[in-house]
Amino acid sequence: MSKLERNFKLTDARLQQFGATVCETLPQDLLDFQAFDSTLPDNYADSIKAAIESIQTVKTDMVVIDEMAERTQAVNDDMAGCNTAFRTIKYFVMKCFPGNTAIHNQFGFNDIEKVRKNHARMLVFMRDFTSVTMQHKAKLVEAGCSEALVDSLPDLVSQLQNSKTEQEVFKKQRGLITQERVEKLNDLFDLLNPISDMAQIIYADDEARLNRYRFPTPKSASNSVDDLIS
Repeated sequence: MSKLERNFKLTDARLQQFGATVCETLPQDLLDFQAFDSTLPDNYADSIKAAIESIQTVKTDMVVIDEMAERTQAVNDDMAGCNTAFRTIKYFVMKCFPGNTAIHNQFGFNDIEKVRKNHARMLVFMRDFTSVTMQHKAKLVEAGCSEALVDSLPDLVSQLQNSKTEQEVFKKQRGLITQERVEKLNDLFDLLNPISDMAQIIYADDEARLNRYRFPTPKSASNSVDDLIS
């Protein structure tokens, strides 16, 4: 499916504000518009209001971005927890098996740098690390390693798996949320556009009334967040 594009140049907030303004003024001038186009229904302003309310039921882009950041932070926190556990246990592995490269590599000493910043690889690594650590648990605990830390490894793996899964699921939901919001914004634009077009003709000699229905222009060429400032 191709990406759904906005049919308008305004920011989402300014389009909705324009729609709210038209809702207030259109009933006062409705007879002028109906004289021009007799098919315009009496409840047209209500339709615009309903379109705005429908948009407001969908999360804004800013909220979605914040929620995505929250999930990413959860993954990063769980990654940090796994890293801390590895570094702590590594100390006792070296204490138990000094100079034994073969044993060290079973614990992943030769792999950790490759996976430390990759969520998926770290998850696989931690599963293997947990298995090997459990095999040598008695010696590690005897050397002074915390038994509670060793026993916490399966939970650390599970937490990382869960937070990563939630992040990936939300990534897919994010696209659907954005698509739904754009569809509703386009619906609002499609209601406002004919009113604006008609007003160009109806109020060609009445600048004040025309300005009620003329689409506002973006305050910057790039349509940036500065446009949110009215």
